[in-house]
Amino acid sequence: VTLASMNAAGLGRAATLRVSPAARLRAASHPARLSSGRVAPGGSRSRVAPVTRAAVDATVAYAVAQQNLVFAALVAAECVYQQGNLPADYKGRPELPKIALPCGLFAGAFALIQTDQTVLSPGGLALGAVACFFSGKYFLERYDAIVPDGMDWPGPRVFPGTGIIFSLFVFLANVEALPRILNDF
Repeated sequence: VTLASMNAAGLGRAATLRVSPAARLRAASHPARLSSGRVAPGGSRSRVAPVTRAAVDATVAYAVAQQNLVFAALVAAECVYQQGNLPADYKGRPELPKIALPCGLFAGAFALIQTDQTVLSPGGLALGAVACFFSGKYFLERYDAIVPDGMDWPGPRVFPGTGIIFSLFVFLANVEALPRILNDF
């Protein structure tokens, strides 16, 4: 109950506040602390067990780890899809051996981030950023190898072009998560 609500009800300062027994019990079990951190007179000093914090903020870690894993699956699925649509001699056709490195690094980054350890989780974010570099390089090589004919839109460059943009987005997610996680230590 606030002073404003008491005045609105016409109670004023002279009214006594009624407190439930449960609220009285909560107030008695938590002694008032002064701004200096000392216990107020009449309060008891009790030891509080230290609270163990997670090494990495769970929401940030899970979000970035999931993005890494989903992007690895997207890169692999796009490669398989394009191999079925493009002839074997087509320039810029994706090849499974070339995507093995970035997809493996993304999976490794996912596993490291999920460990929730002070060294391995940020290392997983760094590994995810490196994987983004390799996937971006792979998509850029494919983009440059495809010769646009100007007749079809969006053309065969749309998949590698989108892959370059997605590589940048996942790279930024990994890099931007590092300071948030490292500030918690």
